[in-house]
Amino acid sequence: MSSLDANTLRAIPKVELHRHLDGSVRFETIIDLAKKYQLDLGIDLSNLELLRKKTKITSPMNSLGEVLDTFWTTQKVMCNYDAIKRIAFENVEDCFRDGVKLSELRFAPTFIAEGKKLDYDEIIEAVIDGVRDAKEKFKIEVGLIHIIPRALSLEKSMVATKKILEYKKNKGRELIVGFDLADGEKFEDIETFIDVTELARDAGLGVTVHSGEDTTANHVIETINKLKAQRIGHGIKIFGNDEAIQLVKDKNVHLEVCPTSNWLTKCVEQIADHPIKKLLDRGVSVSINSDDPHIMNIDLVSEYLVCQKYYSMNISDFKKTNLMALKHSFLSEDKKESVGQKYFS
Repeated sequence: MSSLDANTLRAIPKVELHRHLDGSVRFETIIDLAKKYQLDLGIDLSNLELLRKKTKITSPMNSLGEVLDTFWTTQKVMCNYDAIKRIAFENVEDCFRDGVKLSELRFAPTFIAEGKKLDYDEIIEAVIDGVRDAKEKFKIEVGLIHIIPRALSLEKSMVATKKILEYKKNKGRELIVGFDLADGEKFEDIETFIDVTELARDAGLGVTVHSGEDTTANHVIETINKLKAQRIGHGIKIFGNDEAIQLVKDKNVHLEVCPTSNWLTKCVEQIADHPIKKLLDRGVSVSINSDDPHIMNIDLVSEYLVCQKYYSMNISDFKKTNLMALKHSFLSEDKKESVGQKYFS
């Protein structure tokens, strides 16, 4: 099989379902916003090497928790409406540069607000306005997913969820499409989040949950059964567990898979060990995603190169995974049909 170069892979029409808007801030933007708003990042901004070490992960860390700590430096620059709007706009532009035709971007208002005098209205409006401007400029379809971070206050997250649902009814009607639980999976029992998940689902949001990343296949089984998740973020720990694989197939649950992220967080020991292709061959619905591209020093095309190099995935596989992603997107059926007719027919 002949290899495809980065430019050829970039030209492939893509659907990306798992990219953290608030976890992917351009390095240059971090510097610019820190200087503009005189923010203390705990680092001398002239020391670019140290700043890169604090904001980028280029080799496997000791744990998922250690990786999550990296987010707090970039979180500081999301300091007001203009900064957040810019970051949201640039996220969509980055998707466009990756060849993405339909993207779902997720963000956590509680995470962005932590330690700041920012209310949820300002955060949500900035994200909506930045995404809407970029969506219009770059002519791609975009949906937003509201994240509850498991490690932060559930009480605050419930307030943020209710606020998101207000925007769902009004200003963000066509953009706000999904709900997610993120952070490490061991912070709280799954049952803790049943009520807030049902609140989101009853309001018409699709439900995806980070699971099977730093836990077991049994955690994925519980997540699907108790939270009725339609999609699972990562989910790779189901490989090797026939019961979990069969459940995912029977329930038509889609896995949002992020190979480089799973290697950097030590969910797999070696990147060559990643089971995405094996899961695809077993009939599991999977897609290829970048997770936190700027923190992980990659782009989505890098993930396609990884899938080609280590798992021998080809054009046919890429089209299949993108069609699976399109089918399981939380965007409206008419928007998905339009994207499908333009790029995948």
